[in-house]
Amino acid sequence: MLAAAEGDSGLYSEDQALRGQRLYEQYCTSCHGPRLEGSPGAPLAGATFLSRWADGQHTLDDLFYIIRTLMPYNEPGKLAKQQYADILAYVLKVNGYTAGSAELPPSTAVLKTVTLQPR
Repeated sequence: MLAAAEGDSGLYSEDQALRGQRLYEQYCTSCHGPRLEGSPGAPLAGATFLSRWADGQHTLDDLFYIIRTLMPYNEPGKLAKQQYADILAYVLKVNGYTAGSAELPPSTAVLKTVTLQPR
């Protein structure tokens, strides 16, 4: 299993995070805020987010599953898996994880191999 910590590269590409930002702005901002701070939805950036997801026990697939099956709140599962992966790439970028040349794939098998570590 891979461990992703601050400074690791290759989790997503800059282009993918940019696509994810556009999707986030369209589908997620109303609940999670323009800076991913939460309200009324859960925060997707910062200490609260990192303490929950970057605990060394959750895989990227755990987060991907929540995003793709429960979001957007009013229309869960509305987006394509690739779009959910793009949003996840944006969330990683905002939380300080470094981009690489490869895109984060919308593959459960791959995402299960990456665990976010505490920073």
